[in-house]
Amino acid sequence: MTDLPPPPQPEIVDNQHGNSHVAALKILLAEKPDEPVAIATGYVNLGGLHQLATVVNDQRGLRLLIGAQPDPALGARLPLDTFQVAVESLRAERDIARFPPSRLASQLGDISDWLDNPHIEVRRYVGRFLHGKAYLLGTAALGRVAMVTSANLTGAGLNSNLELGMVHYQPSYARAAITWFDQLWDASADFTSDLRSLLFPDPGLIDPQTVYQRALLELYGHELAPDAADHPIGSVQLADFQRQGFERALAIVERHHGVIYADGVGTGKTEIGLAFIEEYAVRRGHTALVIAPAQLKENWESRISEARLPAQVISFHQLASDEQLSGEQGNARRHLHNLRDTYRLVVIDEAHAFRNPDNSWYRALERLLGGERKDLVMLTATPINNGLWDLYHLVMTFARHDRALASIGIPSLRDVFVAAGANERDPGHLSPEVLFPVAYAVSLRRDRRFIEEHFPDATFADGTPVRFPTPHMTTKRYDLDAAHPNLVVDVATLIGELKMARYQPSGYLLDGDEDATEHTLAGLLLSGVLKRFESCWWACLNTVDRMVEVHRVFLTAWDSGSVPSKAVLREAAKAVLGDTDVGGWLEAALEADPESLPVSAYNPAYRSDVADDLALLERIDQLLRLLDAASDPKLALLRNLLATSPADKVAVFATFGDTARYLDDNLAPGDVGGRERVVIIGADTDPDSRANLLGRFCPESVVRPGYQPPDGEADLLISTDVVSEGQNLQQAQAVISYDMPWNPQRVVQRNGRVIRLKSPHDDVYLTTMLPEEGDLELVLQLETAIRRKLKAAAVYGMESPVLEEVIDAELHSYADRLTSGDTSLLAEDNEPAHTGAFSGERLRADLLRAVAEGSIDRLRALPWGIGAGFRQGPTIPSFGDPGVFFACRTKCGYRYWRFVEADLTPVANDADLLARIEPGDAPALPVEDMSLNLEEAWSVAAGSIVEEHNRRADPRTDDDSVGPMQRFALDLLRDPEIPIVSGMDEAELALSVERGQGVRQSISRIRAAVLDDQISRSTAAQQLVQVVRDFGLREVEAPLQLDPITADEVGVVCWMIVRPQAAASASSTTSS
Repeated sequence: MTDLPPPPQPEIVDNQHGNSHVAALKILLAEKPDEPVAIATGYVNLGGLHQLATVVNDQRGLRLLIGAQPDPALGARLPLDTFQVAVESLRAERDIARFPPSRLASQLGDISDWLDNPHIEVRRYVGRFLHGKAYLLGTAALGRVAMVTSANLTGAGLNSNLELGMVHYQPSYARAAITWFDQLWDASADFTSDLRSLLFPDPGLIDPQTVYQRALLELYGHELAPDAADHPIGSVQLADFQRQGFERALAIVERHHGVIYADGVGTGKTEIGLAFIEEYAVRRGHTALVIAPAQLKENWESRISEARLPAQVISFHQLASDEQLSGEQGNARRHLHNLRDTYRLVVIDEAHAFRNPDNSWYRALERLLGGERKDLVMLTATPINNGLWDLYHLVMTFARHDRALASIGIPSLRDVFVAAGANERDPGHLSPEVLFPVAYAVSLRRDRRFIEEHFPDATFADGTPVRFPTPHMTTKRYDLDAAHPNLVVDVATLIGELKMARYQPSGYLLDGDEDATEHTLAGLLLSGVLKRFESCWWACLNTVDRMVEVHRVFLTAWDSGSVPSKAVLREAAKAVLGDTDVGGWLEAALEADPESLPVSAYNPAYRSDVADDLALLERIDQLLRLLDAASDPKLALLRNLLATSPADKVAVFATFGDTARYLDDNLAPGDVGGRERVVIIGADTDPDSRANLLGRFCPESVVRPGYQPPDGEADLLISTDVVSEGQNLQQAQAVISYDMPWNPQRVVQRNGRVIRLKSPHDDVYLTTMLPEEGDLELVLQLETAIRRKLKAAAVYGMESPVLEEVIDAELHSYADRLTSGDTSLLAEDNEPAHTGAFSGERLRADLLRAVAEGSIDRLRALPWGIGAGFRQGPTIPSFGDPGVFFACRTKCGYRYWRFVEADLTPVANDADLLARIEPGDAPALPVEDMSLNLEEAWSVAAGSIVEEHNRRADPRTDDDSVGPMQRFALDLLRDPEIPIVSGMDEAELALSVERGQGVRQSISRIRAAVLDDQISRSTAAQQLVQVVRDFGLREVEAPLQLDPITADEVGVVCWMIVRPQAAASASSTTSS
C-alpha cells in the first residue's frame, strides 16, 4: 500500500470546501514540528481556545496575544473597555461550558491541560485597538511561515465564517510579521494566570443556601436597583413597607401598564393610591381618575383634597353610565370631566368588583382603558373571590390581550389559567401554583404577618410604630330548639323539599329547551332562603312571605289561562335576592323577556309542582311565626355579648338588610350596654348618609383626628356588608358577625375593619355567632346539596358568577376553622403555600436580606455550574418529591428551570421548584451522598427545555392564537367579497391577538345576527370596526421570533440535589 501524498501547502484560506484555518494550521504545524508559534488576535472565544489546545498540543513554545477589536459603535469605547467586553463574552461562554460534567470535560478540560504546559504564554494588549490577526511560525531571526488573515481565534473564525487569509512562506515576510508581533508582545501584560482564573474560577465552598440564593437572584436580580431614590412622595406619609410596596408596584406598572396591589386589609392601600396620583399628576403632569364604590367616593374626595392632589373621583355606577363608556346611550350621562383618552392613570379601589366581565362596570372599564395607553392601579385585599378566573379577568383589564406577558416567557395568559385548573369543578384538580409567574409579575401581595416579620421595627413618619392589634377570634353558639324543639330540623327539611318550580318554567315547556340560567337561579334562591334562616328567623319569614305571594299570583294566572312572562319572573326573584350580591347578575341573566305563554304550552305538572312548593312555603311560614323577639335565643345571645364586651365601640355585621332592621327594632338602649348606635343598610342609605353615620361611629378615623360629630358620637354600629369593604373603623375594638360569613373573604373584610395599622388598641375581639353544632351541620349539609345542584346546572352551560369558592368538603372545613377560632382565616393569603404573588414577595424579601448582608456581589460573581445538595427533613422548609434542580439559561439569555424527579419526570413550575429547593439551615450533602447521575438527569432537563423553546420558536404556534369568535371576525374582515369599510385594516390587526371577554361577547352577538340572517356580512364588518373603536383596540406588536436551539446552547447557572430524609429507603432510578 503506497503512502498518501502530503496535503498541498495552503496559500489562500477562506474556510470553504474544507479549506479551513484549522486545517491550514494542522498542515503548517506538521511541516514545522519544532518551530515556535505566535498568534495575534483581536478576539478569542472558548471554541477558538479549544481548537488551539487540540491543534498545538506538543511541547513547542506558543505565545498568544489577545487584543481589543475596534468598537462597532464608531470607536465610542476605549480599547480597555472593549477588551473587558471580550472578557465578559468569554466568561459567558465559560459559564455555558461548565455543566454538565461531560461538556466541562470535553472543552474546559482540554484547555486546562493545555494551560498547564509551561511553554504556553498568554498576554493582553490594550494600548491600541488590535485589528490584525496573524498566525506565525518561527522567530524574528528565522521566520518560517506567516498566515495573515481576517479570522480571529474563534470557533467560527477558524472553521465556518467566510474569511480570507494569505499564507506567506518567504522568510522576509515571516520575519517582518514576527518582528511586528514581538513589538506588541513587549508592550503587553501577562494574562496567563488571569485567563486561568477566568476559565476556572474557584467559587469557594458552595452550600445549599448559596445555591438557593443564586436561584433567587435569577428570578429577582433585575429588581434590586435602589428603591425610592427617584420617586419622592410628599402628599402622604409612607412607612418603609409602604414605600417599598409603592416602588415595586410602580415598577410593575411601568413594565405592564397595570398592577393589582393586593396588600392585606388595613395596610394602607389608600395611601398607595394617593402616592400614585402624586407621581402621575404632580411629577409627570398626567390626568388621574379614581374609581371607587359609591360608599367610598366621598372618602376618596376628602383624602385627595387633604393631600392637595388633582384627581377626579367617580363611582362604579357613574363609570358604567358615563356617556363615553356605557355603550348604551339611553340612560347615559356625563360623569367624566374629560375625554376618556385624556386620562393616563386610573386607580380603582375595591377592584375585586371588576372580576366579572359580564357586568356593565367591567365593560365600561374596558372602553375607558382602550385608545391611548393608560396605566391602571387596582387596589384590593381579595383579588380572588370565586375562582381563578377572577384573577384572570382583573389582569385582562390592563393586559388588554392574551400575549401581553410574552416578554417574560408567558406566551398565552389564558393557557396559563387553564393549566392552573381555572375550568376545574373539583378543587382537588386545581394547580394555582402554576400562576406563580403571572401573579408575581403583575401583583403585589403582603399580609399582616409578612409586614410584622419583615418590618419588625418600622415606624411611620410621625413615629407611630407599624403594628397591628392582636386578633382574638371566638365563636358563640345559640340554640333555636331551646325555644321551640325541632324547629331547625323541621324548617331545614322543608326548605330542602322545595322544587323551586316557579323559577324554572322552561323545564316544563312541551316544546323547547331547558334554560340553564333558570337551574342556577333556582339554586341561588333556595340557598338564599336557607342563609336567611341561618341569619335571622325574621329575615327568613319576610322572604318566605314574599315567595308565598309570588306563588299565589302564579296559580291565579295559571287558572286564568296564562303563565307570567320572564319579566315577572325577574321581579319575583328580586324579591328574594334583591339585597344580595347577585342583583346585577340577575338583571343580566333574565334580560330576555318573551311574552306570556298560554297554559297549553306547559306540562300540567308545572302547576302541581308550584302548588306543592306553595304548601311547603306556607308550612315554613307557620313554623317561623312560632318565634318572636322576646323568645329569640340568638337575639338574647347578642344582648349578652354587647353587655359583656370589653370594647367600648362594637361593629355588628349582618348579611341581610332584614336582619339589620330586626336588630335595630328589637335592641333597646339597655340591651347594648348603653351605647348610642347607628344603623347602615345598603338599600336604605345613600352614600352621604352612610358617610355621616360612619363619622359618628368612628370620627377619628373616618373624618379626622379631633372631630366631634354634631349629632353626638355613637359606639355601636349595626350594618350590612355594605361597609365591610374599604372603611377604616380602627377606633372600634370588636366585630360581631351576627350570621355566618359564607365566603372566607367576608371574614377578612368584616374583621379587617378593626385589624388595622395605627389602631389605638393592643387587642381586638372578633366573634361569630353560629347555631349549635348539630344544627349547623344540618344547615351545612343542605347548603352542600344545593351547591351540587348548582354545579350540575353549570354542566349545562351556566356558571354561576356568585357561587362562593368554598364548595362541598371545603365548606365543612371552613366552618370547622371558623368554629375553632382559627386566626389564619384572617390572613388574606388563601392560596396554597409557595404560590402566587404572596410567596413571591417572601422570596424577594429573602434575596433583599442578602443585599442587606452584603453578599449579593459574591452571588453575582459566582460562575455558572455551581451546585450543592441537601436532605429533606422535618425542620427543613423543602417539601415535595426529591430529585435534581437545574436553573438554566440559553446563550441568548432565556431562562428555563427544571426539576427532574427520581423517575426522570421533569417539572417546570417555578413555585413548585422553589418549594422543593428551599434548604433552610440544612447542611450540605457529603460527596458520597451526591451519587445521582447528573448526566442522565441533565439530559432529561435539557431535552424538556429544548422542546419547550423550539415549540415557542415554531412560527406555526401562532396559527391558532385566537379563539372561534375572533377567528370569525378575522375571516369576515378578510373576505374579498365584502366592500371595503374605513377602519377594516386596523380592525383586522387589532383582532389578530386574543382579546378579553367583553370584546368576544360583542363579536358573538354580531356572529349570531349574521347566522340568523338578521344582518348582512357587510353590515357585520361595519359593526366589527365599531367594536374595535368602542373598546379602543389597537394593533399589538408581534413578539420577537425565537430562534431554535440545541441542548449545547443551554447552560446551567446552578443545580441542587434534593435527597429524601435519611431514614427513607426509596431508591432512585437515576442513582449510579
